[in-house]
Amino acid sequence: MTNRLYRIICLKRSEFAARDEYEYLSDWLKACNLVYWRPDRRGYTSAPEGAGLYTSKDLDDCAGDTGDWIVEPVNSTQVTLGEF
Repeated sequence: MTNRLYRIICLKRSEFAARDEYEYLSDWLKACNLVYWRPDRRGYTSAPEGAGLYTSKDLDDCAGDTGDWIVEPVNSTQVTLGEF
């Protein structure tokens, strides 16, 4: 059994587009400038491929104030061999 993996999106550093200007959620999300936590909670990146991959156990150990981050599930097809 494999653990589900997640990227952590930093809400404090991300910039979100005006949602009412986009017809579909996916279009809105593509227009946003998301900032992700890097691996091992060491900094931030705007590139999804530079983001850390975290398990649900890792998320339990993440510090932070309520509402300052959210997670993005990662499909197994998005994880390259040796990345995790």
